[in-house]
Amino acid sequence: MNRSVIVALIVISTAMGFTMWAFSSSMTPYVDIHQAEKLTGQVQIRGKILHSTAHWSDSKHALVFTLEDKNNDLVEVDYHGAKPEAFDTAPETAAQGVLSKTADGKLVLNSDSMVVKCPSKYSDKKGLKNDTKANSAAEHRI
Repeated sequence: MNRSVIVALIVISTAMGFTMWAFSSSMTPYVDIHQAEKLTGQVQIRGKILHSTAHWSDSKHALVFTLEDKNNDLVEVDYHGAKPEAFDTAPETAAQGVLSKTADGKLVLNSDSMVVKCPSKYSDKKGLKNDTKANSAAEHRI
């Protein structure tokens, strides 16, 4: 093989390896609160927003709320970012950040990234269409 082809293959392989490493290190898998306690660095926790706990904290400069994971474990989330538009009606969220414990042992997720699950405007709890205008229009088309 030509020497320049070998050098080109080495450069391309190195670049691909670095790209894959950088991409994989930037991904944060979803974990529950119990798993997050065992990890260091960034974690991403998905769970139910307990809206009754949500408030703005001037001292923390954060949206503070409690998140309940699939195992019914709770964590306080201190979200340092703009409040998502759908937050007040969202049933769930995935918050990414660093988990820590306060002096009294309370778990706090200091989050800088959050994605809310939008409630469906098309379904009620039974999965049926919940739009009376659309339902009546559909009935008239039959």
